[in-house]
Amino acid sequence: MKANIKFDDTSGAILLLLLLCQFLFNNGLLLFCGFSLFYFLFYNIQQPFKPSVFTVILFYHFLQITAAIWQSNYMDEELTWRSPEQLTAIILSYVGLAIMFLPMIYFQNKLPALNDKIFRKHAEKLSTDKAMRLYVISFFGFNALVGVAYFVPALIQLIYSLANVKWIFFLVFALLAVIKKERMNLLIIFSLFEFMLGFFSYFSEFKTIIFFLLFVGLIFLRTVNFNKVIVLIISLFALFYAGLFWTSIKDEYREFLNQGSKSQTVQVDESAALDKLTSLSQSKDAAALDGAAENFMDRLQYTYHFAKTIERVPAIIPYQEGKNWLKTLKFVLTPRLIDPNKGSYDASTKTTQYTGISYSNAARGTSVSLGYFVDCYIDFGYLGMMIPLLLIGYLFGSTYYYFMKSSSNNYIFNIAVVGALYMEFFAFESDNIFFIGRLYIDLVVFLLLRIFVFPQLMFFLRASSEKDIVHYKAG
Repeated sequence: MKANIKFDDTSGAILLLLLLCQFLFNNGLLLFCGFSLFYFLFYNIQQPFKPSVFTVILFYHFLQITAAIWQSNYMDEELTWRSPEQLTAIILSYVGLAIMFLPMIYFQNKLPALNDKIFRKHAEKLSTDKAMRLYVISFFGFNALVGVAYFVPALIQLIYSLANVKWIFFLVFALLAVIKKERMNLLIIFSLFEFMLGFFSYFSEFKTIIFFLLFVGLIFLRTVNFNKVIVLIISLFALFYAGLFWTSIKDEYREFLNQGSKSQTVQVDESAALDKLTSLSQSKDAAALDGAAENFMDRLQYTYHFAKTIERVPAIIPYQEGKNWLKTLKFVLTPRLIDPNKGSYDASTKTTQYTGISYSNAARGTSVSLGYFVDCYIDFGYLGMMIPLLLIGYLFGSTYYYFMKSSSNNYIFNIAVVGALYMEFFAFESDNIFFIGRLYIDLVVFLLLRIFVFPQLMFFLRASSEKDIVHYKAG
């Protein structure tokens, strides 16, 4: 059942004006069509009091597709300045995004529409303090577990999937804190701590907490008015400026983290990393940020590899007719214990093969992926690629619906489960081996957790003043 976000007259007029303003830029028609698609998908996938994880995925995918247009406009270049197939890659990406999201919208609509009263009744059944304690315990426990994962290579993927449980507790705590208006100071402290800790990771994991906070905020979005539109515009400008700043220091900072070893590892302690981050922050001026704009948009966009692949497939390399995905499924589904010689995941080698651009491989600390949309094209071409994308959307939507219906009889907990499960698939750039491998392991792990662990967690999380619960049933 569907209950859409409401737009007042002022906010609707502003958004329409912003949409029409796209015609003032180069490639205006393409920008207009892209933003129209985004508005349509956002309006249908984001519904009040329903999980917003697919909205976050939509937002980041859209950014990575559209950034190529912004980059060419910023540099005052033709859209095809780096590849004659850039326009084709962008259009196919937009169409694929729409096809993939159709099943997700269908399953989102199957969930019953809720109101603030029912939402609050489910929150009253859970203890904010108990959720907070579980988050703190899991923060230290799972971070320690991830720290030793590389000593047991066969269990790395399993450990990373288990580590997502921490985010279940964080989301339960955050939702209860917002609904009940308690422990908000601790929520802010934990969020800031997660953000700062992300800078001590080689892969810039500070983005993760931003996505989870966005996830929480969007759940409570029922109406859009003038003030919210202004806040949105200011927030987007702030995020863009932060992106420029990070781009201007990222390479030098990562080189310090790995101590020149060209590996994707952190080889300094946190105090040294913080000192270096502070030093770099103070040394950058406006000129450096201006120079980082082109680099930032180039790193954000992810249709260039798609365009270069279209140049070579099928002109030089024939369509693989499913061999690429079959190879992926075989790699993912074959345990290393059964086939210890099955090799390792190296996205850069495949990217070099299909784009013709020479990239260093994983042995030299580099991982450059094609993106799973491109993997679909390599196998099935322009039209055929839409079929696996539709199936991916169906897999997302159907499993999402299952966990929303079956994780527990508490809506708040179920929201946290799907948020923790699907958030790591936010990137358009994900290689199909990573994408399918992580999704497969995560679904298996969360299914086992639902059977053996979630009932005990729900028993522990019960508020001491629990009353008769309003049962949540999907469909």
